[in-house]
Amino acid sequence: MPAPVTASAALRCLAPAWLALAALAAVPPALADTPAAPEGVIVKFKALGPLMRAARERGERGPQHAAMLAARHALGLRDGRMIDARSQVVRSDGTLTAAALAARLAKDADVEYAVPDGRRRALALPNDPLLPASTGAALAAGQWYLQPADATLVSAINAVGAWAITTGSASIVVADIDTGVLGAHPDLAAKLLPGYDFIAAASAAGDGGGRDADANDPGDWTSAGQCGSGEAATNSSWHGTQTASIIGAQTNNGAGMASVGYDVKLLPVRVLGKCGGLDSDIIAGMLWAGGVSRLPSANPNPAKVINLSLGGSGSCNAAYQDAVNQLVAAGVTVVAAAGNEEGLAVGLPANCSGVIAVAGVRHVGTKVGFSSIGPEVAIAAPGGNCVNASGACLYPILTATNSGTTTASTSGYTYSNSSNYSVGTSFAAPMVAGAAALMLSANPSLQPAQIKSMLQSAARRFPASATNASVPVCRAPTAVAQDECHCTTSTCGAGLLDVGAAVAAAAGAAAPTASIAANATSVAAGSTVTLDAAASTAPAGRSITGWQWTLAAGSGIAAFTGATNTATASLKTSGVGSITVQLTVTDSAGKQASSSTTLTAITPAAPTATLVASATTVAAGSPVSLDASGSQAANGFAITGYQWSIAATPVNLASFTTATNASTAALATLGNSSGTVAVTLTVTDSLGRTGTASTTVAVTGLGPTAAIGTAATSVAAGSTVSLDSTGSSAPTGRTLAGYQWSLTSGSAIAAFSGSTTGPTATVTTSATGTFTVQLTLTDSAGAQATKTQTITVTAPAAAAGTSNSAGGGGGGGSMSVLWLLALASAAALLRRRPPAPR
Repeated sequence: MPAPVTASAALRCLAPAWLALAALAAVPPALADTPAAPEGVIVKFKALGPLMRAARERGERGPQHAAMLAARHALGLRDGRMIDARSQVVRSDGTLTAAALAARLAKDADVEYAVPDGRRRALALPNDPLLPASTGAALAAGQWYLQPADATLVSAINAVGAWAITTGSASIVVADIDTGVLGAHPDLAAKLLPGYDFIAAASAAGDGGGRDADANDPGDWTSAGQCGSGEAATNSSWHGTQTASIIGAQTNNGAGMASVGYDVKLLPVRVLGKCGGLDSDIIAGMLWAGGVSRLPSANPNPAKVINLSLGGSGSCNAAYQDAVNQLVAAGVTVVAAAGNEEGLAVGLPANCSGVIAVAGVRHVGTKVGFSSIGPEVAIAAPGGNCVNASGACLYPILTATNSGTTTASTSGYTYSNSSNYSVGTSFAAPMVAGAAALMLSANPSLQPAQIKSMLQSAARRFPASATNASVPVCRAPTAVAQDECHCTTSTCGAGLLDVGAAVAAAAGAAAPTASIAANATSVAAGSTVTLDAAASTAPAGRSITGWQWTLAAGSGIAAFTGATNTATASLKTSGVGSITVQLTVTDSAGKQASSSTTLTAITPAAPTATLVASATTVAAGSPVSLDASGSQAANGFAITGYQWSIAATPVNLASFTTATNASTAALATLGNSSGTVAVTLTVTDSLGRTGTASTTVAVTGLGPTAAIGTAATSVAAGSTVSLDSTGSSAPTGRTLAGYQWSLTSGSAIAAFSGSTTGPTATVTTSATGTFTVQLTLTDSAGAQATKTQTITVTAPAAAAGTSNSAGGGGGGGSMSVLWLLALASAAALLRRRPPAPR
């Protein structure tokens, strides 16, 4: 069984003998369970094939079709990890090599492609005799590569110039597909988003398990022979921490190092462990990082840029190309290191179409000896170099790292000494990834192809070969290594990375953003809509200087009522239908952008009249307050008129005492009659539409109280009766205004003597019997009340020498003569009567 594919560039400085092991070689059976053992075949199934259709109907998240393939091809197969919704790893029983199995499965009608699941390594410089072996001090040149280029630092990338335009946006995420990170490193802790560990094999992961949500780097150290026969033991590289720090180490924090990306965020994705990483793990990590795959779950922080400082020999296969195609289609920029094959061809995945492949150059701008080259390279960036044959390494790339040789110990940085330096295309690629992130910060609308084109257009020319005739011109890669050479556009890309110029180009191409906010999107016809462009933005360093509002549709039912060249506008609707408003903004660089919004004008609702009465049941004469202030018009309109009215009633029960065209009114109830008053309110809105409300007020009649006072209710005939109304009363707020005395019965034996319209009256009696007196009172409100009183008249009592009077009078002899005459007459008759017979 052939060994897994490996890169000739190891993670650390390895002994020169390691290079011979980079070629394919047989793996002894004893290594079958080691991280270096073959891991199977990556299979992607056709979306419309029967296998995937059936899987979708069963609701499966991803393919696990080894059993079906085994039955079809009479092979011993088992399922490996799912990569995405249509891809998985398929493993054999060992009867076929990975290449042979891939060839068999690729012919299956349900299979889109099948490729061996190879192994890749982090790219870094192997041991080189030109590198020093000193026990160095701090890096003498500092982070020279971030400075503007000059005669000495020809390949410096001018990140400082880019920062004058933008220091990056925290909304731009760069995924570092590598060994994971040391999350506790002080220059990274505040910049990291939750990542994921995609290493499936526990033996390679080194963290006690397989895939999980912990992207922390546990160390990738190995023992002798662990990765292949004859391979030496290696210390942990902390490679992901190094590459991540170049992209986005915390900057301007007064400690540690600066990064190209400054304020952009980092997403660590762990795919490399002991002996490197499997293609299936790397591809799964790439797709998840870019938000293309939801396996194992959706990435809440999808990256806009992916950095791949890893690779191996060989041409781009279908699995990698498919992954890159998906990512680019999703707007994700993929950057990869060209490889450290010492002037040989660009490796995988940098040689995939759509990837921005990065070659490494020395500080003077020539190709650094270890860098791979070829037509696939898009651009070149500093890879680090030492210059001198002894002493400190002068121009390495400063990175974050850790002092631990196996597990993590003390956080720190790489410096210029023979055992702790960092050079390689692994460190050139993150510079380009950081540059892409800054470009997106200045112009978020850029697509991957635009970023690549701008990087290449902004690149500075390579130094002419005449500057150092002793250095050859780089030639197209062959099987023969070539060290330092003068770059050409066909071997090292378009030129030297200039981050400042690239970000300036991105910002210059950036258009402003036009934004429309409306106080309502569904409005009543006839109302006014307020439009606001305050949320419109200009690219960094520019401002919005012009606004233009137009109607793209609906001009027949709407029109602007004021200026149309300011940040706000007012639109008056006049009919029902759809209206499209367009805003065009212009920034201080003359760049324009447009946006539109659709409004709907609907038939307005009639106003709602609300009538509140202070009381709905009152006594006659009591006032009632009426209030219409709770009435409302449809949104965008106002109540402009009020009208109060009362319905005609059989009697005069009420009338208004105030104006009837205001929001409030006062109603007076009249008289003493009972009944119901119907009150109606009509309101009118600013569109002329009306609404009504009604209420009723029950009026309860209320009059005075009549009372008749007399000394006695039984009197002798011939006496007088005195009557008075002093016990009568009027309702509160009124007075007694009229009196009327009358006899309702007994007029033959009694009669009024004197006035009958005052508060008192006198009745004279003349014979025995009964008579009834009635008092009718009228108060100041016109209300009336009656009261009756019956009095009995009796015969006068006989008494000598006295006389009786109903009025209580006596004395005199007013009747004595009559009585004497009567007695005398009776005596005479008795004298004339004849004697009675005997």
